[in-house]
Amino acid sequence: MQKFALYRKYRPLNFSDVHGQDHITTPLRRQIASGAIGHAYLFTGTRGTGKTTCSKIFSRAINCLNPKDGEPCNECSVCKGILDGSIFDVSEIDAASNTGVENIRDIRDDIAYAPITAKYKVYIIDEVHMLSTGAFNALLKTLEEPPEHVVFILATTEPHKVPATILSRCQRFDFFRLSIKKIMGVLESVLEKEGKTLDKASISLVADLADGSMRDGLSILDRVLELESPEQIEKSLGVIGKSKLYDAVKFVAENNTDALYALVAEMYSSSADMAVFSEELAEVFRRILAAKATTSPENVIDASEEEIEKIKALCPLFSEQFLIYALKTLRNTRQALSRGADPRSEIEICLILLARPNLSEDTAALTARIESLENKLATILAKGIPMQQTAPVQQKTVEIPSQQPTPAPVKVEQKAVPPEPAAVKAEPVKEEPKADVKAEKAPEPPPKPKEEPPVVDTDEPWREFQTLDEIAARVKDMSTQMLLKFYSKAVYRGNEIVIITAKQADVDSLKKSIEQIRAAFEADHKFGRKITIERGDDTVKYVGSTYAYDNIETNPMFEML
Repeated sequence: MQKFALYRKYRPLNFSDVHGQDHITTPLRRQIASGAIGHAYLFTGTRGTGKTTCSKIFSRAINCLNPKDGEPCNECSVCKGILDGSIFDVSEIDAASNTGVENIRDIRDDIAYAPITAKYKVYIIDEVHMLSTGAFNALLKTLEEPPEHVVFILATTEPHKVPATILSRCQRFDFFRLSIKKIMGVLESVLEKEGKTLDKASISLVADLADGSMRDGLSILDRVLELESPEQIEKSLGVIGKSKLYDAVKFVAENNTDALYALVAEMYSSSADMAVFSEELAEVFRRILAAKATTSPENVIDASEEEIEKIKALCPLFSEQFLIYALKTLRNTRQALSRGADPRSEIEICLILLARPNLSEDTAALTARIESLENKLATILAKGIPMQQTAPVQQKTVEIPSQQPTPAPVKVEQKAVPPEPAAVKAEPVKEEPKADVKAEKAPEPPPKPKEEPPVVDTDEPWREFQTLDEIAARVKDMSTQMLLKFYSKAVYRGNEIVIITAKQADVDSLKKSIEQIRAAFEADHKFGRKITIERGDDTVKYVGSTYAYDNIETNPMFEML
């Protein structure tokens, strides 16, 4: 008994069995049910999405003796005759092998005769874009005014190659690529009918390799039906395993060049196609970028739920700038491979550039490195730097003893000199110098506010300090330096200075270092100014009610005046 391929064995016989093309099958059924049948149709879409299948169903439905809601019954003599090819009123022509004008002239001569058995003569021309210019010209007049008993169905994967004069005479229907979830559902149904089993990971792998084509999915399933694991399927089909792709991504994140070289050596020894590897690796990075840049990655990534979860887990390892850099680097690698470059060396160079962006002169790599440093700095500032914490702690310890000086000194000195009388040991004279010393360590905060001059009322606009970086460099506290350089701007008007910090910055740390900042301004001869520190979202009073602190560089308040 002849064994049919799965895609032939399970080809849909009704519009309701066609998966993922409801936007096409619904209007076609309504046209057939109402009798409003056109004379020419154009079915476009990628391979394996149902163009030929719908053409055959349509040819039976319009000729069926007992149609039901626009569906063929597949039981009457006409339907059975069309299915087994015994009725010649329905012709399927491959334009790839019948490209000449003489082939179209044969059709033009044939349509003059009425159908023998069916109600309509149907001509299904597959891959119509392969016709020659002369053939298109011969077909043009026939399409414009065909006899009432003739219906043309043109199918193509490249509609842009079909002349506009032909397109304008057809009802066009675009077939969509099928999602991985849709293909997985059909594959599971076929496995159940065949009495076979495959684990979900293997089914997901087959659906992913189908690349939106139901026919490809069934063809691949036919080849791997007797295999048991995704690894065996990958070896059988000669594709790069998902595990290797995810390993490569993790090695890049870890800057592990040793592991990357070992991975390339393993793939090279197994005769893996390096061009395919670069394409599939680029697809992984593209999915990571999509998951990182969107709030609902499941809506934009065509993958199984397990695959999407793996992608989400990789998002924290990379910044968006790095992912863009990675995609550009892989694109350049694919272009080099297409020009005949050495596959192994090109892939090795590509992976090294990904693992060490500092080796690249590309602006995207530089931007990725800057963003990485900014993220690290923001993390450090959010958690608090040790130097930033020690200064305030020392100031607090100085202030606390000054308020309660008696208990600690009395106890320590009584233990230190036991033979002397208690009255002599607890002399307050010893405590006074300590209090004086402590007062000398932090004498500046109290008097400074008193010395600040009153704010001079002026109508002049706020202007930006152009030398804030130089002033920040004079501050001894490193964390305060970083806050001033990277997260702050300074504006002035009259004798008033306002330091504006980003929303995510540690404003309290700046305020505690106000005296260091004041000293830095005085070192730059900025005497007699009142200095205040404000958070970015409080600066609306400086620039108007429409001010937003999302991007400090684009704000008119910081124009270089």
